[in-house]
Amino acid sequence: MNHPASPIFSAPVYDNPQQALTAAAALPLVIYGYPLIETLRTCRLQTSVQAATGYGRAPVNVLSASTRQWTHEDRDIVTPANDLLYFCGWIDLSDGPVTLQVPPLSDPDRYYVVELLDAHTNNFENLGPRNVPAEGAAVKLVGPGQQAGAGRAVACPTSLVWLIGRVLVQGEQDLPAAHAFEQGFRLDAPAIGRQPQCVRLWRETGDAALDFFHNLFQALREFPPSPEEHGLLTLLRRLGIRLEDEVDIAALRPAVQAGLVSAYRQGMDLIEAHTRSQGRKSWGYSLKLGVYGDDWLMRATTAMKGLGALRADEAVYAMADFDADGQPLTGAGTYELRFPAGHLPPAQAFWSVSLYGEDRFFTANAIGRYAIGDRTPGLRYEDDGSLAIAISHARPASIDNWLPAPAGPFYLILRLYHPSPAFIAGQYVIPPVRRIA
Repeated sequence: MNHPASPIFSAPVYDNPQQALTAAAALPLVIYGYPLIETLRTCRLQTSVQAATGYGRAPVNVLSASTRQWTHEDRDIVTPANDLLYFCGWIDLSDGPVTLQVPPLSDPDRYYVVELLDAHTNNFENLGPRNVPAEGAAVKLVGPGQQAGAGRAVACPTSLVWLIGRVLVQGEQDLPAAHAFEQGFRLDAPAIGRQPQCVRLWRETGDAALDFFHNLFQALREFPPSPEEHGLLTLLRRLGIRLEDEVDIAALRPAVQAGLVSAYRQGMDLIEAHTRSQGRKSWGYSLKLGVYGDDWLMRATTAMKGLGALRADEAVYAMADFDADGQPLTGAGTYELRFPAGHLPPAQAFWSVSLYGEDRFFTANAIGRYAIGDRTPGLRYEDDGSLAIAISHARPASIDNWLPAPAGPFYLILRLYHPSPAFIAGQYVIPPVRRIA
């Protein structure tokens, strides 16, 4: 991630050793658990409905398909793409496997991907034209400890699976066909799904820190750390916090509660700081997104700035919030992103540049444009074959290549779907964003 670095933190001050010990014990748990909490918060938001909506919400084990591309009005998930139709589903595998029916792909140029994430935001599988036959398939999603049986199966690390489907829209005239295709995806479940217990018992009292730990302790009882990660909880056990018991936050000693609050604040500051570049390069990206291993901090920063990110073999997300001179991007300036002839982003499926406000969502603009890419209608190339994208808050004389910006700070994301091997190998340099006025 690539945002301006925060100031150096001041050292926390503790009233007593027990508060200091609690903060030291709980800080790694904040970093580890933040993605899990973001997953469950989103699950609660999207599944607390009685029927599927047209904007991504539906009961558990039911898919919901959007009827249009997402805009500034869609705010369930940060940094969405505007090139795609999304269909979403939260899948409960606690009662047995669930089968995903993938429809036939009648248009060989239709890009799609079905992303599967576990409760900790790890992108453990992607289904698309590269591994699903054109005639479609039935794919069984199998929870921990379950038997797959006959047919194609995907082993899922947690009993809660977040499915995010993406279908490319190739212009406004393609919208009906793209929507018809996404509606062909279906879940066949053995029973009506239910929210995880920790979601049903979700607490929001207005105390962000103590609510975080209440929800996290509940969540870790259902989605516990792996055996290799149990060291996270060792010091907390000395303070009387044992996940095998019901943890009553209100009954903890005041010093322990104060330590948890301190750990939460430090953890949020630390995650936020690491979404911001310590240098001022124009573009930054990581090839580790989606598959984090033991890099909990990378997983947490991604959950904060790009929840639901695909792993790099499917898509790469390059982020820019500085211009070529190392200055933050702002609507007070006028910028140009120029791709020389023969130097367009090397994506085997498609690419686009999207613009977001500092709240991490699209911003409203006069022409309803949120991204520019290789399928943008009316895009104008220079005589030498180069492509110059104009980025500004003020409307330019020609809007063919204009990406509108808000009046204040903003950042860009360049997405490359099916990035070329040359890009993965580091043989392509993204041109910097240059301020021209």
